[in-house]
Amino acid sequence: MMTKHFLYTLLFGLLIVSCGEEQTSKSINPIAVNIVNITQDNGVDSNSEKFPGIIKPIKTANVSFQVAGDITKLPVNLGDYVKKGQLIAAIDPSIYNAQYEANKAQANLAKENFTRINNVFQKGSIAEIRMLEAKSNYEQAQSALNAASKNVNHTKLTAPFSGYISNKLMESGDVASPGRPIVELVDLSKVQAIISLSDHEINNYKTGSKANIYVPTLNQTFSGTLTEIAVQSESQTPVYTAKITVNNPDLILKPGMTCTNIIEDKINTVSDTSKQTFKLPIDVVSITNEGQNFVYVVNTENQTAQRKIVEIGKLYNDGIEIKSGLAIGDKVITSGYHKLTNNTPIKILTK
Repeated sequence: MMTKHFLYTLLFGLLIVSCGEEQTSKSINPIAVNIVNITQDNGVDSNSEKFPGIIKPIKTANVSFQVAGDITKLPVNLGDYVKKGQLIAAIDPSIYNAQYEANKAQANLAKENFTRINNVFQKGSIAEIRMLEAKSNYEQAQSALNAASKNVNHTKLTAPFSGYISNKLMESGDVASPGRPIVELVDLSKVQAIISLSDHEINNYKTGSKANIYVPTLNQTFSGTLTEIAVQSESQTPVYTAKITVNNPDLILKPGMTCTNIIEDKINTVSDTSKQTFKLPIDVVSITNEGQNFVYVVNTENQTAQRKIVEIGKLYNDGIEIKSGLAIGDKVITSGYHKLTNNTPIKILTK
């Protein structure tokens, strides 16, 4: 019996030792991770948000004739700069000159007739109605002459303002008609950055606010002013158009360039620092089975990963807004997080 008890005791001891060795062999190695420290630099400024936009001319005009005719001159080309009043195109004026001469002769005759009849009327030798008829005929003839004179002037098309020929729609030899555009003229001395504001943002801004416009193509930032905000949304969408006007003296801002815009002086902002929001890379934010968003932060007491539930906000080109759940001083894990669970030991990699 003593021998059996001794054997059982020995086997039990060996079992405990083997279990201890097995547990030791299954100990979790720390996961190597990178982190980002939450500081003021990660903060999202609630008073200046970024809006994508596109550059457009401040003034555009489709220049057309007011009379019809064959185009005989079109001395401008695409991209040319023209000054206000400079000739853009001309049509054959012969028919309008003929009309003018005919109306001029009728006006002269009506004037002479009215002068003669009026002299007779002043002497009391003719009825007043004859004088009034002659006066009316003269006035009608003079009006027709003025219209004919304007038609002659309209055979020459001049620039309504100084600018650049951005599009040429007709050529010499084509037949022009009233209202049909000949060229498109744009004023580039100032341009506008066109942006869209949602129905949640439209009441947060007012005209006159300063704005900064960054153009990636030029790698430059320009100062501008918010000059227009639509009061009605676009069709079928809760989006409102706003325009930021920018001086363009060097003409380096061209229509069609993309830009990123920051508007200052936001209205209805909350200056409570406890509600400060932050911006993180979008891929570090995960989601639970219950639909909650979370990130992993470093528990500095035991060097483990700790899951933190966060509330996300707006999506930006370079990250996503974290509205709540993080504070300045937190160390958010930005790599290796897909291997983590709550309380997983970690090893922070030094850069």
